[in-house]
Formats: sequence, C-alpha cells, structure tokens
Amino acid sequence: MTTVRPAVPADLPLLGPLEDTGDAQFAERFGDLDWPPADSGEERAAQPGFLLVATEDEEVVGFAHVLHLAGHWHLEQLSVDPVRQRRGHGAALLDAVAAEVRRRGGLELTLRTYADVPWNGPWYARHGWVEVADPAWHAGLLVAEDRMDLPRHGRRIAMHLDLR
Repeated sequence: MTTVRPAVPADLPLLGPLEDTGDAQFAERFGDLDWPPADSGEERAAQPGFLLVATEDEEVVGFAHVLHLAGHWHLEQLSVDPVRQRRGHGAALLDAVAAEVRRRGGLELTLRTYADVPWNGPWYARHGWVEVADPAWHAGLLVAEDRMDLPRHGRRIAMHLDLR
C-alpha cells in the first residue's frame, strides 16, 4: 500500500539516487545521455515549494518536487523507482501534490515533459493533465532544458492541471 507524506530530512539523501535510477529508463530509450546527476534532496529542499515522498512498507519508493515560482505551482520532478512502478505510487503522488497545492491556495499546476514518452506526456494526460502553450513564466525552465539539451531527445511540452 502506498503512503504519501512530506519529505523529512532523513529522506533527502535518498532522492537524488532515486531520480538517477528512474533516469536510467531514459538512457534505455534514448541511448547514451549527457545528463548531469540528479539534484540532491538537500538542493531540492532548499528551493521554494515542497517535497513529498511515496512509501511502500515504510520504504521511500518515489518522490514529487513541486516548485513555487513567480506565484505559480510547477511539478518539477516526479520519480518512482522503476522496480516499484505500475503499483499506483506515481498516481498517489500526483493526487497528493494536487491536494497540497490546493491546501496552499493554488488553483493550477504545470509541468514540462516529453510528449511521446509513454511514462511522460501520455501518462500525465491519463491523469487529467492537458497540453498547453508554455506560459511566459516558463522561460527560465526552457533555458534550463536547452542547457541540458533535453529537446534533442523528443518534443518537450508544457502540461496544465486545473485544480478548481
């Protein structure tokens, strides 16, 4: 059974390696990647927003990082250990993210992802997200994606979830 809760300091060292494990799926799909290692949990926790973790039998198996940027809520990262995928952990994280943003007064949430990677755009669409044009405040996110050369692996899109 999945439990989602706010990340605590003891969880933070687990988040970077968990994301790196998930990123291995992209290497399998795209071939060799020049992506830098994932941000550490401590780096993520220092950014404005919040971190949630999904646990199974009290073991951290996934996390969501939500940024609060320019007055907007943005799902920066959602990672689930590939060995633990397809058990509802990602969906539970999405539900908890939406509930927490609502609790904090947010009415919408965005993310950026690959349009055609099955566990990216299509997966989010199945959970109610819709593709939208990038809002102006995404400019910094686009610069960061270009710096990492993410677009060379496929079409990147913005997605939106209305929380009203």
